[in-house]
Amino acid sequence: MKLGLAGSLVASALIGLLSIGAVWRRPAGVFRDRLLVGSFAIGIGLGLSSCVFFVWLSLIGAPSAMFPIAEFGLIIPLAGGTLYARKTRRLKSSHPEVSPTALRQPPLLSLALWLSLGCTTIAFLAQSVTNPQGGWDAWMTWNMHARALFRGGDHWREVLAGLPAWSHPDYPLLVSGSVARMWTYMGRESVLAPVCVAMVFTFATVGLLYASVSILRSPSQGALAALLLLGTKFFILHGASQFADTPLSFFFLATLVLLALPEMWPENRPRLLALAGATAGLSAWTKNEGLLFLLAVLVGYAVVTVRARGWHTGLSDARAFAIGVAPVLVMVVGLKIWLAVPNDLMSDQGFRQVAHRLLDSGRYIQILAGFKRAFLEVAAQGLTGLLLLVYALCAGRAPAGPARLGARAAAIVLGLMLAGYAAVLLTIPDPLLGTNVRSINRLLLQLWPSMLFAYFLGVRSAEEAGIVGQRLSPA
Repeated sequence: MKLGLAGSLVASALIGLLSIGAVWRRPAGVFRDRLLVGSFAIGIGLGLSSCVFFVWLSLIGAPSAMFPIAEFGLIIPLAGGTLYARKTRRLKSSHPEVSPTALRQPPLLSLALWLSLGCTTIAFLAQSVTNPQGGWDAWMTWNMHARALFRGGDHWREVLAGLPAWSHPDYPLLVSGSVARMWTYMGRESVLAPVCVAMVFTFATVGLLYASVSILRSPSQGALAALLLLGTKFFILHGASQFADTPLSFFFLATLVLLALPEMWPENRPRLLALAGATAGLSAWTKNEGLLFLLAVLVGYAVVTVRARGWHTGLSDARAFAIGVAPVLVMVVGLKIWLAVPNDLMSDQGFRQVAHRLLDSGRYIQILAGFKRAFLEVAAQGLTGLLLLVYALCAGRAPAGPARLGARAAAIVLGLMLAGYAAVLLTIPDPLLGTNVRSINRLLLQLWPSMLFAYFLGVRSAEEAGIVGQRLSPA
């Protein structure tokens, strides 16, 4: 059983590595580069392997012992294509020249980061042992859907559509498909699968945040970002609850990182943007909020890119992004059409009803209060926000460069997401409003790693500000 679980993880990691293999050449012994590629690979790999599982269910039927063999068989041509792409494109490293001082991380900061990682790992495992079935949404939605896929056989679609309305059978299948796929490898159901999926996405998000900020800014800046995320109790324990919000936060962050990296590695721009399209699509394959994110990315990134690079670059970027997002988006739309299950948020949405809700001042007050409570819960009763404010005042704004443009695009996307969440809450039917307002903490958590990413890209590093080490020039 454990061998099957390990095999499923190896297969998904290989799919992820080979999918991004044409973008980066093998990092030359630099830990943060390897961590960036590894974090991308494990998260994207789980997402893409869930897509492979869905295609198998749709075209062949019930999951069987043949699926692992077929999936490993798929890796062979994928590896051949990746090797051919790497051979025909002699990718050059384009890391910017940075003062060696900026590449050194203070030993105390490294020690704090490792200690924090160890403590949060113990906390995650303790929560998982105490609650192996996960929280409410895990067993009523994501794991229930996984059981429908695994047990439904050739009739999985009917079983899934026939689930109670409160389990939201129309929800996308990345998390549920990943769990059912692991069960297929293992040959039986086990609580290890959802725990493993949750743990992978939780700590891959931390690794991705650390590596991306370290590369775009400095290792000390990346360490501070990772420390704050590891210190967000709600993020770690919520991840252990096996909800889909943590995997969604990974794909949100991954997309924004991939949109920022072309400014540093311009020769890889089309491929990085295609990967960004894929991760944005995978966010829509994770939760319905991913569709809103996709729209926010298209608008936010277009505003920044067209203003900075012109229409020609904007259209070229849009074409590359579309190549990555299209295959996953087809599956999302196909699932919605095949299941044809109404979404409760879309019910009772006539013009008159929506207009009445928009004119109800009580809704605005209730939603603003919900956002305030959510911020206090996620940001340690506001302490994290205070620390970020003090650091920004001491450090100042980041100098012009690749990171500045990435921070600007991320900030616009996140602002549009918050506005979109508020708009949806304002228009949903009355019976659902109270429940959804109480869930704003989860909506904010989806954006939290990306908020930290945008923040630490937008402020000067400790070295640039002269807070630690030798003061660096802005150049």
